[in-house]
Amino acid sequence: MIDSLVSFGVNDICFVVGHMRHMITDLAGKKYKTAKFKYVVNPDYGLGSVVSLWAAREEFSGDDALLMDADVIFEREVLAKLVNSKNPNCFLIDKDFNDTGEEMKVAALNKRVVQIARKISREHNEAGEGVGFCRISSAYHGELLKGLEKKICLNRACDYEMALDDFIRRVPAGFEDITGLKWTEVDFPEDIKKAESLGL
Repeated sequence: MIDSLVSFGVNDICFVVGHMRHMITDLAGKKYKTAKFKYVVNPDYGLGSVVSLWAAREEFSGDDALLMDADVIFEREVLAKLVNSKNPNCFLIDKDFNDTGEEMKVAALNKRVVQIARKISREHNEAGEGVGFCRISSAYHGELLKGLEKKICLNRACDYEMALDDFIRRVPAGFEDITGLKWTEVDFPEDIKKAESLGL
């Protein structure tokens, strides 16, 4: 992930860390010398991921922001789709997936994202599994933070995608289709084997 970010000129990288955070800070700091790392500690990492994103709220200033789940392994072209997209607010989707009900999905109507949820209920004509990456235009950081604050007050145990779903209801967002590109989420040891089988 860091290699890909740096290759696209993204050198200001913020990690939200919690459990075993020193493993991350030690590795990143030793291996990468050109990137500028910042670490935001979320002591409540056992709660929902919305708490982690809220902990990093002060980082939403200046340039566009890339939000990336750190447990995703991917080929460089996946990130290229996001970085080079003409959509100021952009999500990545993979239409080739097995819907078990656990996947976070992104649905769109006429190329505009209309819902982010595990169960899609709004009218749409395209949908796919969300990769866990998105780009938020600097012009809309304030709108994102409004949604975050709303969700954090209602339910600190929720997924941050609930705040993103609130966000895309109020602002325009598009998507890029990465179907056919290599990526996988790593949650369990067997996922490492899957990543290796994909050549990642």
